[in-house]
Amino acid sequence: MPTSRHDRAFARTPANGEAGVTLAEMLLVVAITALAAGLVVGRGLPGQSRIDRAALQSFVRSVRAEAMRTDRRIALAAGRDGHSLAAGTKTLALAPDHQVFTSASGGGSAIRFDPDGSSDGGLVRALGPGGEDRIVIAPVTGALQP
Repeated sequence: MPTSRHDRAFARTPANGEAGVTLAEMLLVVAITALAAGLVVGRGLPGQSRIDRAALQSFVRSVRAEAMRTDRRIALAAGRDGHSLAAGTKTLALAPDHQVFTSASGGGSAIRFDPDGSSDGGLVRALGPGGEDRIVIAPVTGALQP
């Protein structure tokens, strides 16, 4: 039993309510752990390449723009190697550990863009070790949907 005032100030016992971990401390630890986990999951695991969604969207938009500029129909499809997108003379290569698939809304694998900017619509699906991404092309308008 503490006898002096100094001993009582540093004694931690359940009787005086100072023992254990407070709820605020526990919540702080959980919040920091969740933040760290979110950063790791958001970037993928180290050594895994991520799908560049902006590059995919830019490529699809450029194919549509080329169809309108050249006044001819252009088909967008996955490359034969499965690691690229191809349309006319344009190609977008993905990382070797990624695969890409295309499917048209009306069936088939090639998504067509007409000279007026319209499209038969479809889906571009990219898979990689860090996750999956999908780009939906609206039928008729050819616009990319979120």
